Amino acid sequence: MTTRPDTTPAADPDSRTDADVAVVGGGAAGLSAATFVARYGLETTVLDGGKAAITQCAHVENYLGFPAGIDPNRLLELGRTQVETEGGQVVDERVTAVRPADPDGSESDAFAVETGSGELIADRVVVAAAYDGEVLDPLADAVADTHAGTEAADDADGSPPDPFVPTDGGRTEVPGLYVAGWMSDETVHQVGVNVGHGARVGLALARDDMSDRYWPAVGERYVDWVVHDGRYGGDGWDDHVDEWFEREMLPADDGVDRSVVDAAREDLKAEFLDRCVTAEERERRDRRGQLRLLDALDDDVVREYAAETFDTDPAAIGLPDEAADGPAEGREVGDR
Repeated sequence: MTTRPDTTPAADPDSRTDADVAVVGGGAAGLSAATFVARYGLETTVLDGGKAAITQCAHVENYLGFPAGIDPNRLLELGRTQVETEGGQVVDERVTAVRPADPDGSESDAFAVETGSGELIADRVVVAAAYDGEVLDPLADAVADTHAGTEAADDADGSPPDPFVPTDGGRTEVPGLYVAGWMSDETVHQVGVNVGHGARVGLALARDDMSDRYWPAVGERYVDWVVHDGRYGGDGWDDHVDEWFEREMLPADDGVDRSVVDAAREDLKAEFLDRCVTAEERERRDRRGQLRLLDALDDDVVREYAAETFDTDPAAIGLPDEAADGPAEGREVGDR
């Protein structure tokens, strides 16, 4: 086992939950958040029926890793592919409302995410779209009803606190509701910043899920990376982890069942070891990553590059006549 979930609400055949996480909006922040939670192991659906703000940009020229820039639609397509590669899905549906699945709170804290063709029941929701706020009105009404007559409402002259003001990691006052990108005060109109904020929200959601299964100190240990083989493990590994766990990780609440404590310890050991990647596996992943990037390029661009780089007869690789006039301006045949 590892600290990633074995079972989730969406995977339970007896549950009405359609997705563990519904991400409202398929722009830079939404796709980034979806990638993180899908990699963590939650069933993730991105609902993307609008026009991402990034498409207002003619050419993205300041996103790290693309030294000559990239077309914004191509960047979004790469993001969609990454979500799907990690097991998530992207659906071309515009969300019309997000409301409690059970307005009276009698069954669960799940959300009903309404679209033009129906609704999706989700355990958690990330709102990462530039809606005018009407999408969240049903949730706001439910929160207002909950706070009616309470001290919090009285302190605010009878008005409930704003439930959608994000806190650390895009969390809001509504349990299970997160906001990313445009709707957060922590971002600006820069794609790199919004991708980063989406990642923070996705990581926060994963840590919250792990905290619910164990306790917060364990949840905060979750990270999403791999390391060189041999970084963890070896002689004395079990004793080392046991000592660290007893010193720093035990729950403050003595009421936590001992079987849960033991499971957390063993799962953390497995999680650390699972992050180790051999040299052969690193090479395989690097090659696979490059091939996926090639998939996103126009075939004509790939053929032209091959012709220029390897001094190949363009006709031999099917290069169109209009691209066969010679190397690109400022570049000599054979340059790399």
